[in-house]
Amino acid sequence: MTTVFEERKKEHYTRRVNQVGNSLSVGIPKELALELDILKGDEIAITLGKERGEIIMKKVNHSIEQPNIRPEVIQAMQRVKKQYGKALHNLRDR
Repeated sequence: MTTVFEERKKEHYTRRVNQVGNSLSVGIPKELALELDILKGDEIAITLGKERGEIIMKKVNHSIEQPNIRPEVIQAMQRVKKQYGKALHNLRDR
């Protein structure tokens, strides 16, 4: 059984801002990357939430929009990507 503190810890992380060249960067905790299926090379959409002083990051989900592909085939492809995505990314990066 997890405590309330452990549940909050899973949702809240603190990271330092680093400089890489002329840009600033922040690392994504491994637990979040695994939970959201974020891998090296994936695209992240960044939005500024001025009202609340937030930076909102979301994984870009490139959907296949082919009218001649049945939805169940697309779902099967997404399941394969979820299960073997890391291995496929590693093969691509070789």
